[in-house]
Amino acid sequence: MKKEIHITKDNFVWLDVTEAMKHGHKKREEYWLAHELFAVYDDGSDSMIESHEEIDEALNLGVRICIEVGHLPAEHRPRTIWKDTDKELINGYWYVKISDLKFGGV
Repeated sequence: MKKEIHITKDNFVWLDVTEAMKHGHKKREEYWLAHELFAVYDDGSDSMIESHEEIDEALNLGVRICIEVGHLPAEHRPRTIWKDTDKELINGYWYVKISDLKFGGV
């Protein structure tokens, strides 16, 4: 079974419907009524498919036919609020001044 999810290098997610496009015009029309179809190339580029001839050409070239899903969320990197504070180790515990901590959007 072929993977149906394709993620490009820029973390864009596609639903791969290539196998469904091989089952004739009726199945293609069902997808077209609900979604825009794209040819997604190995280098991550894409182009909108606008005709049955373009689908046939993509299938002959072995190019993925996909539906847009969207971008993956950006990787969360929590900020350290004590990054620029003076730290002191006492009996195995780290201490910082509360006034040195930076909270909020700064």
